Amino acid sequence: MKTNTSFLSTRRKFIKSGMFLTAGITVGVQNPATVQIFASTGARDKNEKNTDFQQDDDAIFSAFRNPPATAKPFVRWWWNGDKLSAKEILRELDIMRDAGIGGVEINPIAFPGGDDLGIPSLPWLSQEWIDMVKVALKAAEERGIICDIIVGSGWPFGAEILEGDDRSQLMTLTSRKISGPGKVSIKVEEIINDAKPRVNAYKGADNELYAIALAPVEMSKFTAPKWLPFDAAKDTIEVDAPQGEHILYTLVKCTGFQAVINGAPGAAGPVLNHYSKEATEKFLNRMSDALFPQIKDLKGFRAMFCDSMELEGANWCPDFLEEFKRRKGYDIKPYLPFILFKVGGMGAKVEGGEITKLSGEAKEAVDRARYDFYTACMGIITDRFLITYTKWCNQHGFKSRMQPYGNEFHPLEASLPIDIPECETWIWGHSNRETGFTYIDFVNNNSATNVNKYVASAVHLSGKKIVSCEEITNTSYVFRANLEQVKICADQSNLSGVNHSILHGFNYTPLEAPFPGWIRYGTFLNERNTWWKFFPQWSAYKARLSALLQETEAFADIAVLHPLADMWTIHGPQRDPFPGLRYPPYQYNVWEAIHKNGNACDYTCESIIQKSRSENGNLVYGSRKYNTLILLEVETIQPATAKALQKFVASGGKLVCVAKEPYKAPGLVNAKSNDKAVASTMAAIKKSYPSRVYNVAAPGNDIVGWFADVQKQCDIKPYMIIDKPCKAVSQIRHRSADGKDIFFIANASQDDRYRLNLQFPDSKGNPQLWDAEKGFRKPLPAEKTLPIDLPPAASVIIVFDESPVRPLIGLAMERPENANPLVLKGWKMRLEHINGTSRTIDIDVPYDITSKEETQSFAGTIVYEKQLEGVPDGYNWLDLGKVYGPSEVALGGVELGNHWYGRHIYPLNGSPNGKLLQIRITTTTGNYIKSMPQNAGNHWVRDGGLTHEGIGGPVVLV
Repeated sequence: MKTNTSFLSTRRKFIKSGMFLTAGITVGVQNPATVQIFASTGARDKNEKNTDFQQDDDAIFSAFRNPPATAKPFVRWWWNGDKLSAKEILRELDIMRDAGIGGVEINPIAFPGGDDLGIPSLPWLSQEWIDMVKVALKAAEERGIICDIIVGSGWPFGAEILEGDDRSQLMTLTSRKISGPGKVSIKVEEIINDAKPRVNAYKGADNELYAIALAPVEMSKFTAPKWLPFDAAKDTIEVDAPQGEHILYTLVKCTGFQAVINGAPGAAGPVLNHYSKEATEKFLNRMSDALFPQIKDLKGFRAMFCDSMELEGANWCPDFLEEFKRRKGYDIKPYLPFILFKVGGMGAKVEGGEITKLSGEAKEAVDRARYDFYTACMGIITDRFLITYTKWCNQHGFKSRMQPYGNEFHPLEASLPIDIPECETWIWGHSNRETGFTYIDFVNNNSATNVNKYVASAVHLSGKKIVSCEEITNTSYVFRANLEQVKICADQSNLSGVNHSILHGFNYTPLEAPFPGWIRYGTFLNERNTWWKFFPQWSAYKARLSALLQETEAFADIAVLHPLADMWTIHGPQRDPFPGLRYPPYQYNVWEAIHKNGNACDYTCESIIQKSRSENGNLVYGSRKYNTLILLEVETIQPATAKALQKFVASGGKLVCVAKEPYKAPGLVNAKSNDKAVASTMAAIKKSYPSRVYNVAAPGNDIVGWFADVQKQCDIKPYMIIDKPCKAVSQIRHRSADGKDIFFIANASQDDRYRLNLQFPDSKGNPQLWDAEKGFRKPLPAEKTLPIDLPPAASVIIVFDESPVRPLIGLAMERPENANPLVLKGWKMRLEHINGTSRTIDIDVPYDITSKEETQSFAGTIVYEKQLEGVPDGYNWLDLGKVYGPSEVALGGVELGNHWYGRHIYPLNGSPNGKLLQIRITTTTGNYIKSMPQNAGNHWVRDGGLTHEGIGGPVVLV
C-alpha cells in the first residue's frame, strides 16, 4: 500500500500498543499481539538512549555494531594530475578518517582543468611520485585506513612507453559497392581514414591495409570471398572488377589506435594490448620493479586495481588467426569481411556502408562464425590478461581487484578469476524541460547497472567474500546529489548483491584551490560539500550494512540464464555496463521482479550449469543451490548444457522457459549434429517431465506483476510473502553460519510511503530489528505477519535468530493519533550562504527556494525561525513534510537532532509554547555553481536544470 507523506493528505495512525522505530525513537512493546515496524528515517535524536540488548559472544552483531575498516566505505582518491604534496596527503587522510571512510584507492588521473596553483605534476613511477605513495601508505596505516592502488592511471591500462604490438590492436574494415568489368582505383589513405575507429584516439597509431576481398552483393549459400593481391608499398590499390556488381571489402589493422582515457603523466599514451600475455607482463612488471621494492617495509596495499575495460572494440593480436584455429578448429579469415565492422565510440558498430546482403544458409553460417569469433576473443583475453593479472597481483602479496566486463568479456565468467570483482552503481540525473528541474527517478531507473548482478553472482558461485562496487558514480548530477539520494543509490547497490562500496570519489584538491576545488568526477565528496558534516551518519549506516552482508552469505533459490549465445550469434557482445542492445529488452529487469516478489536469484551461465550437480531437485554449484532455473528467451545452448538441464529436471528441479525454449546449439563446427542433440534432449525433458517444465509468456509493462503470476503458474514459493509487491520496494536475504536469517528491505521512492504486511514462512527463531544507523538491535514479537512501514528512502533490517535474547527497557514515547495537523505560519527565513553573505526574508510558510528567482541560486544553510504561541494540548510532534536535504531542529535553544533522509519528524518533548522553533536545512551546491558560468565546476551543471532546495512542506504540528 502506497501513501503520500504529507500529514494533510492522509490520516496518521500511531499505535501505542506496539513497537516501532522511527525518527530515532524506540517504543517498548506493550502488547506483543499487535506490532508495526517503522523503518528508521535518518534521525539523530538528542533524547535517544541505547536500548540494545547485549550479547558479547555474537560475532556477527559485534561486526555490525563496530564495523571493521574492511566494511567501511572506501573512496576512489583521485590524485588529480599527480600534483602532490606530503602535507596535503596527510590533511586529506585525516578528513577521510574523520568521515568514517575505511580505505582509499590511490588513483592518479589527468588534471581536470582550472587553476593548478602552479603545482607541477609528478610523473607516474618517478622517484618523486613513489615518495608520495610511501607517505600515503605510512599515514594511512597510522590512521587505520586500508590502501588499494590503480595500476597505471586512467583506463584502460597503457603508457607512453608502449611500442609496436604491445599496443592495443583492432581489425576493422570499410566496404563499398563496385561494378565491372573495369578497373577501380582507391587511395590507401582514403581507405585508412574511412576505417579509423571513432574512439578516444592515440595520435601515434599505426594503421595498415591488411587485406582486400571481393564478395557478392547478395549471398544465400556461403562462399568464401575472393582475396585480392595488393602492393603494400603503393599509395593506391587497383582492383579488376569482374562483370556485374560486387562488394569490395578492405580490412585495416589499427595498432595503438586507442589512448588511455584521462591518463596522468607517465601513464597516458597508447592502451596496452590485452590480448598479449607478454605485453601484459612487461607492463605490470614495470610497476612492480619500480614501486614494490621501495614499499616492502610498509604494510602495503590490499589490492591492485584495474578500472573500466573500455577497450573500444580491440579484437586482435599478432597470432590471432592461429589462436582462433587452435580454439575453434577452423580458419576464421573467410568470415571476417562479414563479421567485422567500422568501429565507433566504445567499440560500437558504425551503421551504414554497402555490405553483402546475407540470407539462408549464408546468414546462418556467418552468425555462427560471429559467435565463435567473439567467444574466442573472450577466451584469449581471459587467459592472457585476466589470469595473468591476478597471478601478478598474488605473486607480490596483493589481491586483484577489477571491473571485468565490456565487449571483450563474458559478463559472468570474467569475474571468476578475480579476487575482488567490481561492478558499478550510478546516480542518473534527468532534466525536465517543461519544469526546468533536474531530478533522479530511482524507482523507474535503478542505479545498479546491468553488470552488478553478474558480478555478484560470480562472487557467490566462486565462494569469494567481497562484491565490490564503484558506487554513486555521477556525471549527470554532479554537485546536485543530496545524502538521501546517496543513500537510495547505495541501497539499490546492496539490493543488487554488492557488499562493499568504493565511492566515486574523493578529489585530491588543496585548500588553496578556488571553490569547488579540483573536481575530476563524482558526487563532490569532500569537506567543501555543504552536507559533509552529515556524511559520517551515512558512512556509519553503510559500514554496518556492509559488515552484516560481508559476514553472511547471500541467499538465492532461483538461477537465471540469459540468452547470451543468441545475442552474440545475432548481434555480438554488448558494451557493458551500458549495452547498446538489451536482448530481450526486459532482460535486466527480471532479477528485480524476482526480488520484489519475495524470492532471490543469481545469474548463471552455461559453463556453471555444466559443472553443477543435480541433487534432490536442486542445481548445486559449490555452496549455491537453486530449485528453479529460468531461461530468458533462450534458443541456443550447448549440447552439454541441455544434458545438464535434463539431469536437473529429472532430479525434481523446475525449468521455466520465458517466451522461447532451446532448440539449437551455437558455433559453426558440427552445427547440424549439435542442433539435433539440443533439440532431442529438450524434447525428451518435456516428454518425460511435463509437470516440471513451464512455458511462460514474456513480461509486459508490469514486470513485478508478471513475476507474481509466474510464481502462481510455476508454484514458486517465496521465502518472504509480501501482501502488495510494488516497483519501489525490494529485498535481499542473507544467512549466517550460526543460523541467522537476515532480510534487508528498502524503499527507492523519494516521495512515497509504503505500508506492507510481510510473512516469513521459512524463517525460524526470534525476529529482531537491527538498526544500521546506530548499531542497535531490538526484539520483535514472533508473529506470523509483520507490518512494515517504509517512508520515502527508508530501509529496514529484520533478523531471525534462534538464540535467546534479553531485551532491555527502551525509551517509550507515545505517538498519539491526530487527524487535525496544525499548519505553522508566519516565519522568518534566513539564508546563510557559503560565500559568507546572509539575508532574512519574512515568509508565510516555508517553501522550495528554487521556485523563486531571487533565491534559486542559493547554497548553504536555510534557517527558518518562528516563535510558538497558543499551541493547543495534544500536539507533540513536528513534521516538516517534504524536505530537500538534511534538517536540524532546535526548540527553545535545545537541539532536537537531525534527519538526513526520509521523514523529518521530531518530538516536541513537552509544550512548545513560548519557545523559539528553529529549523535548519542544508542545501546542495548545484544551483549556485550553475549560476557561475566562469566557475571551474560549471561544465558539470551547465546543461541540466535546477534542483529543489529547502522545505516543500507543509510544516505542521501533530
